[in-house]
Amino acid sequence: MTARRARTSRVRALFPAAIGCSRGTRGFFQLLLASAALAPIGRAQDAGGGADIIPIVTAAMGDRGGRLFGQTPDPRRTRHYYIAAEAEAWDYAPSGRDLVHGGSLPPAVAAAPRNDKLRYVQYTDATFRTRIFARPSLGLLGPVLRGVVGDYLAVTFLNRTGQPLSLHPHGVHYDKDNEGSYDRLGPGRGAAVGPGATFTYVWQLDEKSGPLPGEPSSKGWLYHSHVAGDDEINLGLVGFIIVTDPARARPDGTPVDVDREFGALFMIYDESGLGEEAREGAEYAELPPAARPARKTWAEIQEIVRQGARYAINGRSFGNLPGLEMNAGERVRWYLFGLGDEHDFHTANWSGLRVIEEGRPTDTVELLPATMKTADLVADNPGEWLLQSQVVADLAGGMFARLVVYPRGAPGADRASAAAFLGLPAAAQSLRVARAEAAIDSAPAAAEPCAITLAGTATVFEAFAVFNQTIQLQLGDRSVTFHPDAHGAASAPGAVLQLRNAGPLGVVYGGVLEFEFALHGAEWLAVLRQLGLPAHGVMPPELSVPFTLKIGAALHRATAALAIRSSPAR
Repeated sequence: MTARRARTSRVRALFPAAIGCSRGTRGFFQLLLASAALAPIGRAQDAGGGADIIPIVTAAMGDRGGRLFGQTPDPRRTRHYYIAAEAEAWDYAPSGRDLVHGGSLPPAVAAAPRNDKLRYVQYTDATFRTRIFARPSLGLLGPVLRGVVGDYLAVTFLNRTGQPLSLHPHGVHYDKDNEGSYDRLGPGRGAAVGPGATFTYVWQLDEKSGPLPGEPSSKGWLYHSHVAGDDEINLGLVGFIIVTDPARARPDGTPVDVDREFGALFMIYDESGLGEEAREGAEYAELPPAARPARKTWAEIQEIVRQGARYAINGRSFGNLPGLEMNAGERVRWYLFGLGDEHDFHTANWSGLRVIEEGRPTDTVELLPATMKTADLVADNPGEWLLQSQVVADLAGGMFARLVVYPRGAPGADRASAAAFLGLPAAAQSLRVARAEAAIDSAPAAAEPCAITLAGTATVFEAFAVFNQTIQLQLGDRSVTFHPDAHGAASAPGAVLQLRNAGPLGVVYGGVLEFEFALHGAEWLAVLRQLGLPAHGVMPPELSVPFTLKIGAALHRATAALAIRSSPAR
């Protein structure tokens, strides 16, 4: 459920029979409600969220997890992930336009482009210093966790927010400590991880987690925070798990009968800003003042809720979800999910394409709240199409995304496994090189014997201030340190740095830093010689160059394929 219409108030939780009963019977409940409104009840209900729940695990305790049913899982069968919950300003339509129909956004959406969200963010290791790139097609969703039947998933979770949170999985095998769900019935250790605290969840992918013989070779399960679950899902704390049948899996765990994977969550997010009291107050206008928190009329609340509704696929609207690209002839698996409340009845529809879902050919799959389905298609119709919900209100609200099938012979979508499949370790990168080239002048008295350009992207924290951190580049045995200004510019002997996406105030949003280094001089030529560039004879067209980039305390490593352009000795 989302926080929009499904929240339970104090009085509604205590006396649900008072809702919808006759006027005569309601008088009896009014007397009870008037006194009940003054009585203390559980904090989870009082708070309308998890902020006042006493954490089970605090930062001072250290990590109390890492065991399942009292045992440490076999490390040879364990896939370990490092995930933090962090705040982020989220834009449902970052282009500011309807990219499918070419029009402007609805006034309510355009007027509030940035919304306060919490996200699950993946890191390289337990230091939680270096982020891993998020998959653009996943939008707001957290990192994909995956394995085959028989594996264990270990997730070290760090809560970097101000409220207790958790990770609660569907479909996998766990004990109470690893359930990640808060209740009053004796919650386990991982039920409420406090601010600044860390807890390692361990889940088993047993036979019941995986696909049956008659089902597709892999299936998807949701995970999400479940301290005050509806609020936290609405904030963005959702991801999913892929479990593959080992008899139908490649060595890397991907399904052998699939060429590409996508995941899609259809959900209406609530950005109205209304609290529980304001919503419930209009419904209890006839109650005694002590039990009636009415501040707005029912009609006013409904209009505010309507204006705050964001119809999204993976947290993006109006065609702003990128990355749904495939090549003609590919076998594509879709992991489909629904979450929300009684208004979240959606249909996943592919225009121009058809899928097989539960053994039937169709172009539309029905999704209810907490639905998890798998559908397969063959990309047999090149062109630009739509993934959309065909519910009228959903279409009007922007619940559609652009989908591309590239024709045979075109460069098309990247076919590498790390790009085609979700959640593979090979895709767990924090540094990417977009351009790497070196101009070499071998003339004895060359004014510029070597000029190297390295451009690309690296992960950073959200709202990264470029002028607050040093940036160190190491190539071979030579390193240089930069101190960027508010414009993202810096220089050092033989080197210039420009950060391309710093905003007017020197802040980078979105967690990705765009950089370009210009290195020049004989010292850098000596470095390339150390890395294998010949001093004489024919220059190779390309040189593999490992380099390290340190941004603040975060360490990034990559190998660049350096294109060599040489001028002959004169």
